[in-house]
Amino acid sequence: MNRDIKLSFIIINFNLEREIENCLTSLLKNIEKPGELDYEIIIVDNNSPSKELPGVEKKFKNDNIHFYYLKENIGFGQGCNYGFSKAKGKYICFLNPDTIITENIFLSIIKLFEGDEKIGIIGPKQQIKLPFFDFSAGFSPNIFFELFNLLGLGIFVEGIVIFLYTKLKQGKPFKVNWILGAAIFISSDLFNIINGFDKDYFMFFEELDLCKRVSNKGYKIIYSPNLKIHHIGSVSGKKDYRLYTIRTYTSKYIYISKNHTSIKKHIMKFLLFSQLFSQLIIWTILFPYNQKKSEQKLKAFLYLINHRLKLN
Repeated sequence: MNRDIKLSFIIINFNLEREIENCLTSLLKNIEKPGELDYEIIIVDNNSPSKELPGVEKKFKNDNIHFYYLKENIGFGQGCNYGFSKAKGKYICFLNPDTIITENIFLSIIKLFEGDEKIGIIGPKQQIKLPFFDFSAGFSPNIFFELFNLLGLGIFVEGIVIFLYTKLKQGKPFKVNWILGAAIFISSDLFNIINGFDKDYFMFFEELDLCKRVSNKGYKIIYSPNLKIHHIGSVSGKKDYRLYTIRTYTSKYIYISKNHTSIKKHIMKFLLFSQLFSQLIIWTILFPYNQKKSEQKLKAFLYLINHRLKLN
């Protein structure tokens, strides 16, 4: 395919029309001056029940913005793959709807790619929870973090590690195992080579799987904390904690099954299954403080236990 555009943004929508509007407004406000960067924005609607995206489309009449409407919800990764099939950019940015672009980072990211042909994926700083948790990037799921996850703390330990490592590197780009999928940059050629996102993931962990396969090809995954966007995070999850939790754990189970072998796979699966019981205890304790969320969480973990981490 002739890549006559430098950067293609691909955004997947499912009932997040207000977030899409805010994201587009911030993106257009901060995109480089005309002539500096040839870009396009591709928005794929995953058959949202709200049917409100056409109203957003009318507000953003722009030759660089293209809207596509699917007849069924095919999931995040497959939606991204569909958007990629329409893209003409040399580089791709998969961008979540609940992101706000706060500064011009795009030429800097392209410069990083073009300065090192072994860079496969780049991610900016995306999600900081004060005072010192950075959830923008991390390390592949391993036994160390899974042990902490028995207490629901694995993600926070990893967030502290990334925060401290950023301080050690004085904000300069460094290698990680994965980039948070809210804003992930990759070249079109490489995305083609690895056949895009794995269709087995409906939602969650598809970016970890993507990064793993890119690493397996000998490319580097780079986190650049000096380049920043704002990712609100968990907007979809807050609408349905039960489904959000079920999707997260079933996708993690798929990731472990695909990317670990032998005894390590069995240990990881055992720890993941054990977390379901520890989470039942944790959310039972938390029930008096947030009954609605706790009730949905408890239903999710009971479902996962009964179905042995598989979505039926």
